[in-house]
Amino acid sequence: MSDHTTLIARLQEIVAEELAAVRGVLGILARESAALLARDVGLLPGISNSKADAVAHAAGLARQRQALLQANPDLGQAGIGSALAQLRALALECRDQNEANGLLIRGQRRRIESALRILQGGQPGVDTYGRNGAATQPRRSSRGPLAAW
Repeated sequence: MSDHTTLIARLQEIVAEELAAVRGVLGILARESAALLARDVGLLPGISNSKADAVAHAAGLARQRQALLQANPDLGQAGIGSALAQLRALALECRDQNEANGLLIRGQRRRIESALRILQGGQPGVDTYGRNGAATQPRRSSRGPLAAW
């Protein structure tokens, strides 16, 4: 087997591993979404750790692929054009799912913050903004609804 053929085989192997890794990230993002929708906070730390590990693994494979292609520009796409298109599509799916999960997290956070404001004697859903555009803390009554407890 020639060096060129060996390099092509290695490139194809890396891309196949990268596809599997990105599919794994997408699966973890789906599990994260399900846990967020079910409000199962017990699952989230493990999922978050798995996601970080899977993303790091996929990024490492991408760096290997890029280094191999930079060191051997004559390889071109060496028959991996279709796989690269799949990688791009999967990466977009991952980005979209991650953004959707972020929206779920922000929505749940707003609901919790609103509930806390009510418990502390504030008004639900009332945000005040300062000169710099940042939300300010509403003034709390010294005798909120829980003060009598």
